[in-house]
Amino acid sequence: MIGLLARAIAAAKSLKAGAAVSKALGGARFAGTKLAEKLGPNFAKAFPKEINGVPLPGRGIVGSVLPDVGFGVMSGMMQPGDLGDKLIAGGTDMVLGAGMTGGLRGVLGARPGTALSNTIEMGGGMASGLVSYPAAEQLLRIKGGGQSPYDKLQTEQYAAMEQQIKDDLYAQMMAGNRTPYIQDPFLSANGLG
Repeated sequence: MIGLLARAIAAAKSLKAGAAVSKALGGARFAGTKLAEKLGPNFAKAFPKEINGVPLPGRGIVGSVLPDVGFGVMSGMMQPGDLGDKLIAGGTDMVLGAGMTGGLRGVLGARPGTALSNTIEMGGGMASGLVSYPAAEQLLRIKGGGQSPYDKLQTEQYAAMEQQIKDDLYAQMMAGNRTPYIQDPFLSANGLG
């Protein structure tokens, strides 16, 4: 509870500092309802609303694609395997995420910033996560000759377990046990076996 309060105070201070910087620079107005204005002058300068009086509708599109790119990067970072495996997993997540949310908004005619657009962004993002993982797994299996990086890890772990069992049996037989058996680790750790 104290940690959450400390984070809230730190966030309030950073928003206050952002407002002061914005006011000192004479840049974008900080108090408003749009996310870009709440984030401060640098974000507003990077994605302007208009240039020479001509509105830029792409600002909302860029803002809706950024989460898909971020989650794609995280998906690629968490994927085991080589760089190719990471690029396949992250790229699939990015493309399907941006494509599904953008496609749904286009089909339904939702303009960025509306309640329908926000709902599509949240629901489409979750749906794309459910679709992109199996699609990326299939692409990774094609690349890996029938095994994804997770399948390869599982095969390696099973081989290590099998070798450990063989080593334990051999050690018991060499110790003079006539019938080799494997002790249950839980029972032996508790003095029961």
